[in-house]
Amino acid sequence: MMFVTISLFILSSIFLSPAGKVYAAGPKALQTFTSPAWTDTVGAEALSSPTTAVIDNVQVIVFGSENGYVYMLNAATGQNMPGWPEPVEIAQGQPTAIESSPTVAYLNGKNSPPTIIIGAGSTYVADQQGGLEAFNANGTVKFIFHTLDIFNEWTNAPYPSGYDQAVFATPAVGDVQGNGRQDIVFGSWDHRIYALTPRGKLLPGFPINNQDTIWSSVALYHVHGPKKATDIFLGGDSTGRRGCYGGWIMDYAFVGGQERRMWEHCENQTVWSSPAVGVINGTGKPAVVVGTGFGETPPYKSDSYKLFAFYAKNGRRVPGWPVKTAGPSFGSPAIGYLTGSKIPDIVDTSWCVACSGAGYPNQGESKVYAWTGTGRLLWSQTLLGSNDFSSPILANLTGQGENDVMVGSSAGLYPLSGQNGDFLFGTTMTSAINNCSLQSTPLVTYISPQLSGLGAGSSSSGSGQSGNLFGWHVLETCGGPKEVSPSGKVFSYPLPNIPSITPAWPMWRQNPTHTGVATSTISGRG
Repeated sequence: MMFVTISLFILSSIFLSPAGKVYAAGPKALQTFTSPAWTDTVGAEALSSPTTAVIDNVQVIVFGSENGYVYMLNAATGQNMPGWPEPVEIAQGQPTAIESSPTVAYLNGKNSPPTIIIGAGSTYVADQQGGLEAFNANGTVKFIFHTLDIFNEWTNAPYPSGYDQAVFATPAVGDVQGNGRQDIVFGSWDHRIYALTPRGKLLPGFPINNQDTIWSSVALYHVHGPKKATDIFLGGDSTGRRGCYGGWIMDYAFVGGQERRMWEHCENQTVWSSPAVGVINGTGKPAVVVGTGFGETPPYKSDSYKLFAFYAKNGRRVPGWPVKTAGPSFGSPAIGYLTGSKIPDIVDTSWCVACSGAGYPNQGESKVYAWTGTGRLLWSQTLLGSNDFSSPILANLTGQGENDVMVGSSAGLYPLSGQNGDFLFGTTMTSAINNCSLQSTPLVTYISPQLSGLGAGSSSSGSGQSGNLFGWHVLETCGGPKEVSPSGKVFSYPLPNIPSITPAWPMWRQNPTHTGVATSTISGRG
């Protein structure tokens, strides 16, 4: 599959050591996080998660802000790359607030510069044009795609507002038709599922009208159709289409020369979570794992507070699923091996609507869960913070054993043991690594001196830096929407220990093209 090849090409540059191997863990694990290597202040940060890529031989992180700008920072130093930040201007001269996470993909092959693709629009910032914009690596505009104006997304009035609908979802990139081309796939609040060519033109058969809003980001994986063609898996809302009230989880594939719906499930609650695809049990069959939201208001219906798993090929429910959660699951599941696992496990978050929150009645709580692929609960942990939009990532934090969990909540950033969910490095429920409100998903990556752009012998430069610029780091964008904080923060923390294995799910949607496919579980232990 072309999209997996591209993902692995990028991952081999930024998630492994210069020798192409993960360093062996030291004999003694460190027990605390140190101060950040650097920090930066940017525009208000809500739901846009950072991604990483190598551009012009420099490793960068890319993310969006509610101030309407896309940032590209040197991952080693935190400094802006030349030509960045850049405004997303669906309407010329009017930057649009961003909640989508950027995708960095090689639309024209890995020997050409990559493209940065991001959705535009926000529930937090009203009266702005939504859509999608693609940038060249130097910050110039590649193309702008306009969505439709069919309702007022801020008041929910059922008539056009004068503003095109937002693209909240993160664009996915893959070979949709099996012709070797890298296409761009995303859903929009204008009820449409879009697939675009690398030049921003609609593919035949698109858009597909879902007849209700789409928050969920697409996962791509080949099951049906031509050999290299990728199926499109995503969730969506439904208000009566084919008798469904709640939400869909869907599979579309290019079969017989056109895009066809292969299977779908109607759940009586909205599906705002983004599906993850991976092998989760001994059958070796890829499964689609996704949670339900809270769009169908109280009294909540029977499919609320659940995480579902369906076989990707036919949509049949995986035995042992769905599993119960304590509240809505807005984030996307992560798939990978935790300590002692023989098959990959699933980790996800939920709000803690059903929790009593003893001692914290005003602040509330959130939950993090780990399940086996058979739906057996391994552990759960309670976080401070009344809601949890963040998705978990999986990386070896202790330097020993298998993957651990890094996850955020509205109360901050938490490291958890993959074995039992215990708080790591001196953190507790009430004391995270920091207390910066986190709605996005953090990123773990290896930062190489050779990809820093600093020259031989350099260690640090610029304001806000404290050394330790290279090696394994966790990076986060945080602060919450502008109602919580008018400005956002970016942190780069050195990991206390060198991972003993390649991270299974190191960023939002697992890889820089945001396909949502756990390549480590498809191909074996990572």
